[in-house]
This record gives sequence, C-alpha cells and structure tokens, in this order.
Amino acid sequence: MRRGRTSPGKAIGLLMLHGMLAHHGGGGSYDASRPLYLRGRVIQARYGFPHGQLRIEVPANLTVPNRLPGVEGLRGHDDWAGPPIAEGAGQARDLLLPPDITGTLGGMSGRPQVGDEVAAVVYRRCDAEGDEYSGELRVQMLYAAGGSHPYRGTLTRFVDRCLQAARTRSAAPAASGGPAAPAATRSDDPPLFLLGGGAALAAGFVIALVRLRTRRER
Repeated sequence: MRRGRTSPGKAIGLLMLHGMLAHHGGGGSYDASRPLYLRGRVIQARYGFPHGQLRIEVPANLTVPNRLPGVEGLRGHDDWAGPPIAEGAGQARDLLLPPDITGTLGGMSGRPQVGDEVAAVVYRRCDAEGDEYSGELRVQMLYAAGGSHPYRGTLTRFVDRCLQAARTRSAAPAASGGPAAPAATRSDDPPLFLLGGGAALAAGFVIALVRLRTRRER
C-alpha cells in the first residue's frame, strides 16, 4: 500500500488546474480602456506553448500611425477611451502572445525572429498585490510576417479600466460629498468561477484517462 505519494493523474490534474488559474490571462484583468502601441526590432523570440513571447527594442522616436488595420474588431474596442498611445519609447519591452497568435505564428516559416521588426496593439494587465504578472503587455493585434494577427480568444478578462485606477478616480467625488462612480467592467467577460470550473473539469478528465489506462495495463 502506497502512502504519501501523488499519483501521476493527480499530479497532472493539479498542474493543469494551477496552470489554467494562475497563468497569464487565467486570473488577471487587462485594461481595454487604455490600448498601447509598440513597434520595434525583435531582440528575443520564444514560441513555447501556450504563450509565445517577443522582446523588442522600441525606438526613442516612436509614434502611433493614424491607421491601425483591423483594430475595430478587437474585443474591448468599444471600451477604448481613445486611440492607442505609444509605449516604451527608447526601451526594451516584452510582448506576451496569446495562444491563438502563438499557434498561428508558430506554424509559419516567416515568423518573427531576432532582427525582424514588429508592431503591436496591447492591453496592460492591471496591477494586483501578489500577482507576478502585473503590468505585462498582452498582444491584441500583432503586425508581423507581412500581415496582421488579431487575438480571437474569449477567456481573457477585459475591463474598461483597472479597478485600482477606478478607486482613485472615484475617491475625489466621494470625499466632496458626491456619489462615487463604480468601476465598470465588460459584462461579456467570463466570471472567474467559470475559469476555475473549466480547469477542474479538464483536470478531472485527465485523471480519469490516466486511471483507465493504468487499469488496462494491470
């Protein structure tokens, strides 16, 4: 009789559960009201699943083009408080690629590599205490490899402003006797408990498969 050991199925399930809840996009929110624009030369490129990552060197004279093809169809576009603003001028920035963009680029022979130039519209992850991914830049539209590559997923939670910023803005009218404006969020974003439920189902499915295989091998 084995004690104090975790079966392979349980280990895989726990890893999947932790990954789906704690990885990029699984438990955080991204500010769609303040889109950012970056352009620069790739100095590092990684296409590991589920997220690829590009580190780019942004020029000091970065300006935002008057036209950014395809952004009108992006999730969160209705919450934009204005056009994208330049981010990271004269510095290096990391761009997090969602799984669908990672998969698209990963199968292309001309995917961005070191030395290539790319541009992107991104949302910044809202800062939260204890969140190791606070402030990361998640790509919503990548202009690279001769085309435009939009994020088409639906799991990422978008807000029309980060809650901390909303509290700061709402504190002033409250202190003067006026009503505090609540932080608005998009109603079509999936509740966090759905993400947890999906992770639990996936973990349970994997555990069941491993147990079934183990019984057949006995």
